Amino acid sequence: MKKKLAAISAVLAVSMFGTLALAGCGDKQKTLQLEDGSTYVGYVKDGAPEGEGTLTNTMGSEWKGNFVGGKLQGLGTYYSYDGDEYEGFFKDGVFSGYGHMTSVNGDEFWGMFENGKRNGVGRMEYTTACVYEGGWQNNYMHGMGWMTWPVGDVYFGEWNNGDPTGMGCKLFYDAAFSKKGDYTTYNMYTGKMVKNLMEGWGIMYFAETGGIYVGNWEGGIRSDAHATYYFESAANEVKFEGAFSKEKNNGWIWGEGTMWYADGRVVTGVWEGTQCVEEKSVTLQNASAAQQEAQSAKSGLFEHPLVQSAQSVIG
Repeated sequence: MKKKLAAISAVLAVSMFGTLALAGCGDKQKTLQLEDGSTYVGYVKDGAPEGEGTLTNTMGSEWKGNFVGGKLQGLGTYYSYDGDEYEGFFKDGVFSGYGHMTSVNGDEFWGMFENGKRNGVGRMEYTTACVYEGGWQNNYMHGMGWMTWPVGDVYFGEWNNGDPTGMGCKLFYDAAFSKKGDYTTYNMYTGKMVKNLMEGWGIMYFAETGGIYVGNWEGGIRSDAHATYYFESAANEVKFEGAFSKEKNNGWIWGEGTMWYADGRVVTGVWEGTQCVEEKSVTLQNASAAQQEAQSAKSGLFEHPLVQSAQSVIG
């Protein structure tokens, strides 16, 4: 059960060999009963742990490595009474520096620790099949990082206290039409996130239809009085600018706006979905301008720096 990182184990073996070689000049290992009830077996100086040894507390948790001033320093191992295991660097008896931890539930982390907590950059492989790699702060995913979910979703961007929050790019897998692992077939969102939901301004590309929404989001649903939607190439509609209602139409077109059609018509009025229920004006324009704008929006989304970064990380 006690898994080892090969690189750390090799360095640890060298460290232990060096310590034992020095301690072998007449020194002897001793057993100490410490004031807190812990038991220490190893080398001692002035009545305190000093050198290679093992410390076991009253609960059964165990620390092994090199002790300096009574505390574990440098490379060592820790086995918790409840099944957690750690191998890596220590400072004053707590995890500090690079290490590998296996939790009792099977989750595994490789990365940086500070003051006994995950702080810095690291990779976590969860037993749920989620994988996260990126920044950490006080045991929470924090800063820039990416995660894959077993359902197929992928997120790359900012995190705060364990949740995707800030600017990010999320790819949504849909078993109905997506090819798992082929991210070009996924719905793609780029914009603001709050606790893993689209919140604020953002762009969503719908892979099944080829449509693109540009506007505000609330709780993961489109909600904006002045947003834009570019329709798929084969549709009669080319572009809509106007209201999208979270409450009235589950985030789809609802309210005042203007629709551009492939035949050149431009209709302004009140809309319920793609149906104009109150027509205010109709004009004829060259449809190619709106079509080129729609194509530019799609190209621009895939060329967005955040999308490019996400694809380079997860692709």
